[in-house]
Amino acid sequence: MNMTLEPGMDVSVQKLSERYGVSRTPVREAVVRLQQSGLVEIYPQRKTVVSKIDLQRVDEEWFIRTSLESAVVDEFIRKCSELVADTMQELVNKQKRYLDQDHFRDFYCKDNRFHQLIFETAGEGLAWFTIEEIASHYNRIRLLHGKMIGVTQSHIAQHEKMIAATRRRDANAMRGIITEHSNSLLEQVKCMSKQYPKFFILE
Repeated sequence: MNMTLEPGMDVSVQKLSERYGVSRTPVREAVVRLQQSGLVEIYPQRKTVVSKIDLQRVDEEWFIRTSLESAVVDEFIRKCSELVADTMQELVNKQKRYLDQDHFRDFYCKDNRFHQLIFETAGEGLAWFTIEEIASHYNRIRLLHGKMIGVTQSHIAQHEKMIAATRRRDANAMRGIITEHSNSLLEQVKCMSKQYPKFFILE
């Protein structure tokens, strides 16, 4: 997920079991779970490799995430408090410290917590859990973008617009900013397939 093992790299069950000091059985079980999440491909009796990023799947995962986040906005606005808005601002302030490529994992950790807070405040924690479970390729391309390029200031600006809409309790504005935010991120990261084609499934 963090691009430590790049798309297309071989994964050895034997080497992983040696590295973590465990038997091959739990490692195989872990690899099967990674396959179910779309993160590895298993070729029986041959090899296991880190999956390349599938842009069609990215589009589908993006659609699910954006649809669910837009759907919880009304309930989020109804239930949110100034404390929630203050917490969102604290997360953005921390993100500002992690704009360079060296801290891209820290940036996206705070980014995910920012959006998770919207779902939790709305009482839709299961929806967020579902997003985390299925959005493996979408999240990988976000992390690839951060690792290779860093983070744009517009990303921070859009989060701050969301906070302003939250404080005004303006659900329509919040929904519009979420769509803008999601669309701009998708456009930024999809350009990665042209810069780093070896990491992607290309038609």
